[in-house]
Amino acid sequence: MRLALVMSSLSFGGAQRVAALLCNHWARRGDQVSLITFEAKSADRYELDPAVRRIALSLTADAPDLLHALTGNFRRIRALRQAIRQLDPDAVLSFGDQTNVLSVLATRFVGIPCVIAERTDPTRHSIGKLWNALRRVVYPRASALVIQTHALLPWAGSVMLSPRKTHVICNPVRDMQPFARVDRHGAERVVIAVGRLAQEKGFDVLLAAFAQVAASFPDWRLVVLGEGPEREALSGLAKSLGLASRASFPGWIAEPGEWLARADLFVMSSRYEGFPNALLEAMACGVPVISTDCLGAREIVTHDFDGVLVPVGSVAALAAAMAHLMGDSTARQRLAEAALAVSRRFSLDRVAGEWADILTAGRVVEEPCRV
Repeated sequence: MRLALVMSSLSFGGAQRVAALLCNHWARRGDQVSLITFEAKSADRYELDPAVRRIALSLTADAPDLLHALTGNFRRIRALRQAIRQLDPDAVLSFGDQTNVLSVLATRFVGIPCVIAERTDPTRHSIGKLWNALRRVVYPRASALVIQTHALLPWAGSVMLSPRKTHVICNPVRDMQPFARVDRHGAERVVIAVGRLAQEKGFDVLLAAFAQVAASFPDWRLVVLGEGPEREALSGLAKSLGLASRASFPGWIAEPGEWLARADLFVMSSRYEGFPNALLEAMACGVPVISTDCLGAREIVTHDFDGVLVPVGSVAALAAAMAHLMGDSTARQRLAEAALAVSRRFSLDRVAGEWADILTAGRVVEEPCRV
């Protein structure tokens, strides 16, 4: 298989991590894989196998007005089309809403199938009225649309003309065995969260919930791994809640598995998600998890079997769930043992194989929707 994968950047993020995993997997299998980004290589945060051809178009300058934005996107389409023609892949795989629009337009009349993938919850994540209108016009011209959860099938039906061109493929979880959780008897306990410091991740809710239970559990602290625009606001909130010495923000970490191995509880407080990698990796490490009952999480976690689900945005419900598990080591162990099964359910071999099925030349428009 000759494959070209297109995305905005290889900077930190869940979509970028999955893209790197898939590219490396296919390259090691012997496929000819190229990764194209609009952003420069200097923004890369994930390591690629040497066999993966890396192409950076370096066309991500901010536009001061609509005219410059249109001009910039025409340049991106033209440069992307030229790169794809030179690579002559069997298929193009595009990750991300705006990038999907540009990729479909770049492959028009080139004779190469273009498979597009949504990487978050498009019913919650706003891309603006203009891009949303373009998505509805352009998406039906893609060879196939991949979404991450079955709950998005109604939305996919509203943007694709043919339901036969829609596929559901979950994110894979990488091998986390090297980061099996360390049992630290008598040590300080750690609640860990991972994600971009942005409004959709709900870390403000997590801080408020932790503040409600912190006094009852003085040997527990909170660590939030990630970077983003809300760093200053979240740090200020932690101080105002009296958590200056109990909550820390180490920033973006190249290998979160090393931190998960030392965690006693993982919490995902997101307002919305696509198919959360951090949640998968925490479970695969054998860490007991609490997650909001958002799209994606509910297709990973079975409540009170391999994790705990709480209503989105509820500080009280999250605090109650945290207090219960922080105070019950037996419950934490029970959930952690059941959570390990995600490594089999969402293995890289299995998920990469599902991608390969629809990317193989001649099959991208023939497979029915996976349900």
